[in-house]
Amino acid sequence: MGLTAPPVASAADCADAEVVFARGTDEPAGMGRVGDALVDSLRKQAPGMTINTYGVNYKASKLQLHGGDGAKDAISHIKSTLSSCPDTKIVLGGYSPEIGR
Repeated sequence: MGLTAPPVASAADCADAEVVFARGTDEPAGMGRVGDALVDSLRKQAPGMTINTYGVNYKASKLQLHGGDGAKDAISHIKSTLSSCPDTKIVLGGYSPEIGR
């Protein structure tokens, strides 16, 4: 039984762009309302481009006093994406309804 190399993503498997988004306070896991709207708008403005999404994994609650866990998750995901798909453009965003209150 020989060793085989792990599969490497080909250009055909990689998206043209990926939106990495931190959802707003108290929204359920995923991209959130604003993140989903952003991606919908981008897809309408860039027909023919493949745009993947990634919702940052963190507790989006009013009790979260820092963004350390979310930042670590986003950084890890971005590094992984660019390692396997170096030509994929990264769009990084987030939303907080708490800012300005």
